[in-house]
Amino acid sequence: MTLDQLTQAEQEAHRFLDKLGDLRSRLATDKDMRDYFGIVGFKETAAVKRASMDLSRALVELRR
Repeated sequence: MTLDQLTQAEQEAHRFLDKLGDLRSRLATDKDMRDYFGIVGFKETAAVKRASMDLSRALVELRR
């Protein structure tokens, strides 16, 4: 485990939480679409999934 790997994981965690906050805000303000949340995606949904994947990869590097 290196300092660079720790820093990368921390940055990815912050990015994931930021994207999650964006999605929660979208769901709070777009009440008409909340019922369709599991059926259709928002751009914020895709951003959360991507950030989650990047965070997972950064965490794998810590475990090596």
